[in-house]
Amino acid sequence: MRRLRRIPLPLLAVLGVVLVEGLAWAFAVPALQGADESAHFSYVQKLADAHVMPWRNPDLGYLEPAYPPSVSTEQRVAWTWAGLEPLRGNRAARPLWTHEDERIWARENAKLTPDHRTDGAGSRGVDNPPLYYLTAVVPYEIAGGTFFDRLYALRVYNVALLLVAVALTWLLAGELFGRRRELQTLAAAAVALHPVLLDVATRVTPDVLLLTLASAALYLMTLVVKRGPSWRRVAGLLAVVAAACLTQGRGLGLVAPALFAIGLGWWRARGAPRPGVLGRVPAVVPWAVGALVVLVAFAAYATRFDFGELAGFWSYLWQFYLPPLPGMTDPIGVSWDVENVYLNRFFGTFVQFEVDFPPDLLRAIRVAVFAGLALLAVSAWRHRRALWARRDVVAVLLVAFVLSVLALHAAAFRSLLVNPADPVITGRYLLMLIPLYGIGVAAAVAAFPGRVRALASGGLLGALVLLQLSAFGLVVERFYA
Repeated sequence: MRRLRRIPLPLLAVLGVVLVEGLAWAFAVPALQGADESAHFSYVQKLADAHVMPWRNPDLGYLEPAYPPSVSTEQRVAWTWAGLEPLRGNRAARPLWTHEDERIWARENAKLTPDHRTDGAGSRGVDNPPLYYLTAVVPYEIAGGTFFDRLYALRVYNVALLLVAVALTWLLAGELFGRRRELQTLAAAAVALHPVLLDVATRVTPDVLLLTLASAALYLMTLVVKRGPSWRRVAGLLAVVAAACLTQGRGLGLVAPALFAIGLGWWRARGAPRPGVLGRVPAVVPWAVGALVVLVAFAAYATRFDFGELAGFWSYLWQFYLPPLPGMTDPIGVSWDVENVYLNRFFGTFVQFEVDFPPDLLRAIRVAVFAGLALLAVSAWRHRRALWARRDVVAVLLVAFVLSVLALHAAAFRSLLVNPADPVITGRYLLMLIPLYGIGVAAAVAAFPGRVRALASGGLLGALVLLQLSAFGLVVERFYA
């Protein structure tokens, strides 16, 4: 109880909101309707019930989740007799939810034996490292019971991970803004009320553990540069980054930012350079050299160390964000740009891309995002002295964002060289950096003076609540209207 009392009341309130809305999303959306949720569940089931790692079955190919051999007989029974498979991609379909429907499924499910939990032939989930699935075995085993008991237990486990990510956002905001409760609350609430985050985090997916570990990594990076690279902080940061890499391939994007934070923390703790050659070098030169080395490394990785493809990579990256320059050839792949990823898919697409915000609302979100970026610039100028005092933390967070996004682009470019039809990057891939979104929202509101800031914060929180309720209502309408 004493520890609970130490938790600030605003943070407790935000965590309470996360718990309520997380459970609502987890139980409102029918089973196996998340992105690749069937494959992720089958991975956990194979570990828990068969006690084996479900290595990829080459005979099934890359589309195995669409075919019965890829999952257990128990899951196929749920697919068929609970009416789950016809729901996917069919907006006219509705779940079977009457007592008679439940009785029919229970009758078929009662025919199954323990062997019918272990006879799946493979899972596309094995493309991911195993850490999330190994941890998910615990709630899976605790729940026991039917297929649905275990699946919803995994969803509740993800809600618990989301609570940790929101709390870490609060702590990260405290390191950047100081103990300013209103800005910490706003940063945490912006994350807690993000509609796509709630849609993704309440399904069976390793993305939730990844974003929780990424939140912890960002927080530890700030501690390393702000308080010094003690062996405990450095070991903790490296352990968290390693865990992220063992959770999802996108966790590799945290390696370079973590090394940068450790190097900057060491440089800062080392103090001013002694007189000599290094003492005469302007401070900006090491930063520029380091940035150049990182960019070249990412370019080499993106082109598989084929420097003949470098021009193609930079052309792809430039045209993703900016209009093409004269003489530039069309980038490889389908037309896919910053608006699709950072706006439409990051804010307004749910349930395997079946549910979208209406165009008018997306346009309003676009205006709000550009207004927020303008406010962020004003806030940076208005608080430039405070930012300069915390320049190490600001630099680490900016570098973490840029290098993580560059890593996504590098992986996307490599994939486009093989399959130009798949743009690879989507909005939910940015969720591992969701604390930075919360920090940005709070920093933008800080552009306003005192009383106006309070009004702006209240209005923004109200708008975020309405956005969250709108998304939840559209999803509920999709399945139950």
